[in-house]
Amino acid sequence: MSEIPKIFYSLEHDGPFKSCLTCDRRFDKIDEPYIINKVFQGPECVFEFAICQTCRDETIESFSEESKTRLRKMTEENPILQKRSERFTDSENHEEWTSECAHCAAPASEIENFTTECLSFGDYMVYDPYPILVCDSCIEKNQKLLSETTQDQWNRFILDNFEGPPADALKPDKVPVLV
Repeated sequence: MSEIPKIFYSLEHDGPFKSCLTCDRRFDKIDEPYIINKVFQGPECVFEFAICQTCRDETIESFSEESKTRLRKMTEENPILQKRSERFTDSENHEEWTSECAHCAAPASEIENFTTECLSFGDYMVYDPYPILVCDSCIEKNQKLLSETTQDQWNRFILDNFEGPPADALKPDKVPVLV
């Protein structure tokens, strides 16, 4: 574990995320990890949130069985994802872990739009399999794995938790999927 790098700080709050997007529990008061998700279009972060493990699990549980099976299969069968742990096992450098797309291995320097996620606990970031960077192309492929019911559920999650520009900045086929 290492301190959460500033790239995973909240732009809206000008510092570390303090509480869960959906349940509002403060991260310094809970004894569970949380995910930080940020979407970049070019160098600009256009969408961000942090969600505790409990709320993340509840959100994923609301996905259709078909979608969960497809996402799990995609993860299990992707050799790039499987080898990340071996390649970076000794590294606590978030830049190494996010130096390429976690799904297709495209170099980050060649990716214009992407999503990043990290797993945190308190004020620290936990490594393996996070942090990750996923390019837009792979986000689109992941979206195609989702059933219409799951896409509707995820869109409701976005609309329920965001209003105005953050939600509007994302095209329906570019909404990050919690992995």
